[in-house]
Amino acid sequence: MAESPLYVQFPAEAAIQAHPHHEFHIPFLPRSAHLRHLIAIGLGAGASFGLLAAVIYPLLARHTIAQAVQVPHSEVAQSQPSMPKANRLAGRKRFDGSRFAQVAETLSSGETRIFTYHRLTLVFKGDASDYGEGGSMAAASSQMDETQSYTGRWSQPLLADMRNGIYSPPGTMISGKRSRFPVRGVPLNVSYTSAEAPPTREIKRLVSMPKNRQELADVLETAGLGDENRDQLVQALATDTVAPGDSLELLMEKNPIDGQPKLIMAKLNGDKAGERVVARDDADGFVTLSDDRLFSTLYSEGQSEAPSSTEVAAVDLKGVRDGDQTGLRSRLERAGLSDDAATGLMKLAASKGITLGVGDNAPDSVDLLFRKSDDDNQELMFIEFHSGDEAHRFYLHRNGPDALSEFYDEDGHSVAKYLAHRPVPGGKLGDGFAWRVHPILGVKKFHNGVDFRAPMGTPILAAGDGVVEKIDSETGYGKYVRIRHDGGYETTYAHIASTPRDLKVGQRVTQGEVIAYVGSTGYSTGPHLYYELRVNGQYENPLTASLPAGTNLTGKSLDNLRSQVNHVDSIMSYLDVSGPAAAAAPAQAKAFSSLERK
Repeated sequence: MAESPLYVQFPAEAAIQAHPHHEFHIPFLPRSAHLRHLIAIGLGAGASFGLLAAVIYPLLARHTIAQAVQVPHSEVAQSQPSMPKANRLAGRKRFDGSRFAQVAETLSSGETRIFTYHRLTLVFKGDASDYGEGGSMAAASSQMDETQSYTGRWSQPLLADMRNGIYSPPGTMISGKRSRFPVRGVPLNVSYTSAEAPPTREIKRLVSMPKNRQELADVLETAGLGDENRDQLVQALATDTVAPGDSLELLMEKNPIDGQPKLIMAKLNGDKAGERVVARDDADGFVTLSDDRLFSTLYSEGQSEAPSSTEVAAVDLKGVRDGDQTGLRSRLERAGLSDDAATGLMKLAASKGITLGVGDNAPDSVDLLFRKSDDDNQELMFIEFHSGDEAHRFYLHRNGPDALSEFYDEDGHSVAKYLAHRPVPGGKLGDGFAWRVHPILGVKKFHNGVDFRAPMGTPILAAGDGVVEKIDSETGYGKYVRIRHDGGYETTYAHIASTPRDLKVGQRVTQGEVIAYVGSTGYSTGPHLYYELRVNGQYENPLTASLPAGTNLTGKSLDNLRSQVNHVDSIMSYLDVSGPAAAAAPAQAKAFSSLERK
């Protein structure tokens, strides 16, 4: 049978295997597209729900705000106890470039005069650059710890700013002057008319820090201001006096036409009333300001130049050899000290066994305060020796209108006075403090004093300060005078001819005062003085004894000295903050004070 064409069988071809171009799969996800779509939808729904909850929850939630509770300030910021005065002053380096101030002082005669006070530091050990040189403002880290001590002052500027001195460069701080002015709506005549070309203004500052209550009228009269300022200023400051412990600062502008001063600002600092700053307005009255920034700015901008180069902050004396008095005097003179002031300093240092030169007994530094009057007379008012952690302070003080000025320590003990070995100037030494055969009695006897031969009637001087205890005559002694000194010892002056007519028992005498005249009374072979010293009832050799011969103040005299001490300390504190340094930020004060404690 023939094959049907419908059932023709061809040879089977090999199956062709299909290969995709690439295969893509995300790890951790299923290969099924359906499952992946479900996961994506779930993630999107969760994100949408979270976003919706973040928006709605703050609107629905309710928060309870606790009531404010008053907390004592002492629990928030604990105050640090201040160091004792001696240690605090001993460790600090108190210099900010403001080295002088004009102070109105009332003398014992009742007259009020203006003195210019200057500060000076002598550096014997350490780095003199720490104290500042050439009148520049020094990097005094320890000053910052004092910022909160003296009437809340002593604040310092940044270290870089301190190098420029007390006076700001011309043109600085002018643009921001009006914005710093605290009073609105009251026209004042203390601002510059143009920031680009400020007119030259001669501004003078006068301060009063009295030991006793001082009338405001006396200060104004001394400053050359008329009575028209008194009533207005009294009303603005709410007082007509300046009390001890307070300070009154006046800013005066010199009239370029007639040269007369005009009061433009005043600042009164008081322990009770706080600080009050007033300024003159265009109506010639005084208005109260809220702070003293304008006061400090106006003074600094009104200065044409810094003080004289001789009024330096510190003098480097590390190169002065011990005993080189010429070199020491030369450097002190260049620093502004007069010859008399330099002599007083060296005399005081010698009396305390301090070497002003290279040596183990040399101090680290010496702080000085001296004042100049209008006639250029100079007085050294304060000396402070720094050695390690110790500080010894001495203040110039006059114990009465007729007494001479001398240095006292803080306890009222006179210094730089020692018992004189020769009460008869030019007298020739005779028998000394030793065994001898008495020239009249002819027996061997100890000579309890010293003889000085001199012509009849030669003046005899008191060997030290003290009180006349006895004026009498005795066998052997003849006529004599006995003085009890403040140190508790006695001196006797025998064989004298007479005493001054006004010398009485109980009278106080000072070293060098004439108390008798050479004679030849008693057991004497010729005109001479028998000089005797007894300490605690025991005889001592007056030629070798080294005893303090100054006055120890008590009672009212000691109170007067303490007033002088407070007055000098106030001036020293004022000199540490004068000028723009007073407006420094307290943030730097904290940093600098931490350096001192390290």
